[in-house]
Amino acid sequence: MIEELKDFHENNSNVINQKYPDIFDVKWLMDESKWPYFHLSALDNQPYKEMHAEAEKLLDKFHMHREKYGNGWKSLTLHGLTEDTQSLEQYGERKDVLEQLDWTWVADECPITKKFLTDVWPAEFFNRVRFMLLEPGGYILPHQDRPDEEKRLSVANISLNNPDGCYFAMKGHGRVPFKDEGSAFLMDISNVHSVWNQSNKPRIHMIIHYELGRRTRDAFYTLRKSFYTNKDRLNEGLE
Repeated sequence: MIEELKDFHENNSNVINQKYPDIFDVKWLMDESKWPYFHLSALDNQPYKEMHAEAEKLLDKFHMHREKYGNGWKSLTLHGLTEDTQSLEQYGERKDVLEQLDWTWVADECPITKKFLTDVWPAEFFNRVRFMLLEPGGYILPHQDRPDEEKRLSVANISLNNPDGCYFAMKGHGRVPFKDEGSAFLMDISNVHSVWNQSNKPRIHMIIHYELGRRTRDAFYTLRKSFYTNKDRLNEGLE
């Protein structure tokens, strides 16, 4: 098991930058680019440090998550059915389950995080929103969360911290360049991926499943601003 983990991370150890086209095209980016991830740089400089502090205060409340896929992997739900909401498919018909989702007590304990989600994150509706903890020495084995034929950017993964020595790797696409000070990425989870926290600090990210609703325009401008910011940074050698 550890050898599999070691081989996977050794074979996917570099950050591989994407080649940006000249013009932003939202449909191409989200559905056709086949990019493994996309940095939402328009959401840099958010209060991620304060959000991390809120999550860190609740470390003893986290629940074990998908134990067969890893070790030291835990979650705590801000928006869902309960504080320990797993994949929605196991709770019944998706339409019925979605109508039952709501903020949990965790969101009440994390007002800065909730304000970011309701006021800044460019979507009207939330499905599951969870803090994801990977303990020091913990790992998530290589796996994929969607079949290969469903390639698209969708789920958001935000690093509230990402200590040195903690790496998120995607098969054939290298490392995702999460920042310790906080960073937001859209992910294509049809790619096989793995995380290994070889640091001595807990790693806390936030995963957001969402529906745009009436905030499609906000999402468009967030994506466009991020696209051109990322493109300029790559041209300047800053990414």
